[in-house]
Amino acid sequence: MSKITFIDVSKWNGNVDYKSVKSAGVTGVIIQCGYGMVSTQKDPYFEDNYKKAKAQGLKVGAYLYSYAQNVSEAKREAKVCLSWCKGKKFELPIYIDMEEDKIAQANGKSNMTKIVETFCNTVKAKGYKVGVYANANWFRNYLDYKKLKSKYSIWLAQYASSKDFDCDIWQYTDALMINGKKFDGNIAYKTFEGKKKKYVKVKHDYYLRRKAFIDPVTKSNEPITKLTRGVKVEWLSDDGTGFSKVKYNGHTGYTLNTMLDKKGLSKYRTKVFPKGSKYHRIVKGKIKYSKTMDKARKFTVISYTESGKYKGYYYVRRNGRYYFIKI
Repeated sequence: MSKITFIDVSKWNGNVDYKSVKSAGVTGVIIQCGYGMVSTQKDPYFEDNYKKAKAQGLKVGAYLYSYAQNVSEAKREAKVCLSWCKGKKFELPIYIDMEEDKIAQANGKSNMTKIVETFCNTVKAKGYKVGVYANANWFRNYLDYKKLKSKYSIWLAQYASSKDFDCDIWQYTDALMINGKKFDGNIAYKTFEGKKKKYVKVKHDYYLRRKAFIDPVTKSNEPITKLTRGVKVEWLSDDGTGFSKVKYNGHTGYTLNTMLDKKGLSKYRTKVFPKGSKYHRIVKGKIKYSKTMDKARKFTVISYTESGKYKGYYYVRRNGRYYFIKI
């Protein structure tokens, strides 16, 4: 893969010229939000760094320098970190920065690992990507690297020509020069790209329903909004039975694949219903008559009814006519 360069910054970098940073080929920046567990320990440059990095279209993450000596303090650090990061959008993780050797030596590997887990899990619970920053010695002696790597992003500090641990980000130098100013240089081995949204055009006027079925009689799955021909919806998934899950105008629900301008979507399946199956003929949303099938017949299955009076029935079509059928 091509080299992806990030920098990390804090108050010690002073005012950063992010236009020059971007021109140098940097694509992301991880910004110190603060240190410790007290709100007054917020990095005084955090807000300015965030706004300027965003203005240049850089990917942004954050880190908190930790002094936590136990899981209780780690939770307090996570909470104050969240208060500083509230309302901000991060493409990169929020990292806990582990560097205090005396705390690590006093606590041991198991306890230090728990401190990281507590911080990361607390922040992750609020919807952020999370990770841990430490040097090679820490990952070797003070943290359970294998355990943490299985759950969180690893940001490794090791100033050398090669690294000893697999990681998402490698801080390989503290002397990356950009426009006469020195920065920590990082190589990212992960793009941290989110899933790209897919948009599909609606071919015909139709509806969005909460669930993937149609109940024209008892109307147990009424539309939540109308989809007008030509509008674009965010396509999420195909349920494999002729419906797609989509998002439109703040609503998430299901619509028929036949209404969407997208190739390769699933179609209605066919099913042979055996002799003795009970069926109800549907005309204009009402049951016209009910009968028992005298022989097996094949129908096109539109949906399986999940609620209402006809829960457990298949809503089907045959020769232009519509029925509820239950085996």
